Amino acid sequence: MPKAPFAPIALVALVQLWGGCNRSSAQTKAPTVPAKPAVVDCSADFPNLPLSALSTHARGEFCRFAQDTLCYCGCPHTLAGCFKEHPSCPHASRMAALALAEIAANGATAEAAASFVSGYYDTFKAEARSRFDASSLPCLGGSEATVTLVEFSDFDCPHCKQARPMLEKLVKDRPEVRLCFLSFPLHKHSMLSAAAATYAASKGAFWRYHDLLFEGQDSRLDLDEAAYTKELLRLGKQAGLDEGELAKAIQDPKLRELLERQKDTARQLGVEGTPYLFLNGRPVPFMSAEMLQLTVQDELEWIRNDNHWAKD
Repeated sequence: MPKAPFAPIALVALVQLWGGCNRSSAQTKAPTVPAKPAVVDCSADFPNLPLSALSTHARGEFCRFAQDTLCYCGCPHTLAGCFKEHPSCPHASRMAALALAEIAANGATAEAAASFVSGYYDTFKAEARSRFDASSLPCLGGSEATVTLVEFSDFDCPHCKQARPMLEKLVKDRPEVRLCFLSFPLHKHSMLSAAAATYAASKGAFWRYHDLLFEGQDSRLDLDEAAYTKELLRLGKQAGLDEGELAKAIQDPKLRELLERQKDTARQLGVEGTPYLFLNGRPVPFMSAEMLQLTVQDELEWIRNDNHWAKD
């Protein structure tokens, strides 16, 4: 399966930076230092974008991106030209938002922003998607949903706790979306909570226990293993689970082996941290609620047009 090109960090994804060519050792003449390009300010061309909040340099990088990059809608215009000629084009807005976030958050150059945006659109291709059998996973939303979000998560990860309301609201607001959960335990004792949650899933109590684990996250992070396990049992009782059977599951070596294999598979897909999302098998950067809504819209457009973009 292809490796996912994005790594999960808050609100934006990893930029793929490409190194330049090395000067040949046989060159004897001193290289000419190229003049720095003049900083361009295109704020007037994008009145609905918060370009004024960027530094002068960052604004110049965005403007270079907009003036040098063709729009993905298929029109014969750069992004800047498409904004002018087709102001309703959804891809122009999407590309601008992605590039702007990358430049603002990571200080990306115009070239790096273009690479990031290109990487986002490349994930829609069939060869970039991974296959998930969601039939055995705990999921929120209807099984016939057009869009399936698979989240790799850790019950002790504060970013996962922060993302939970946003993801669950997305499912609640959009019946065409469902959310499925896979554990990717990374913290000190979170293999224990992953095992406990897996047992809860087998008893039909996953989401009750899932909510209790995230709600009680802060109170158990500094506990030793014995106290941590005791807290898992206390929460399990609240979720209606048999305390004795849950205690056995938490320490079950076969269950731990299963979770380790699950982690190995996730790493092969490029998962290195949490939360990490796949949308219909394509990796997506961890996004704001607004951008997550937009990428769902992109996916639905892609499906409606038989795996192509609609012409503007």
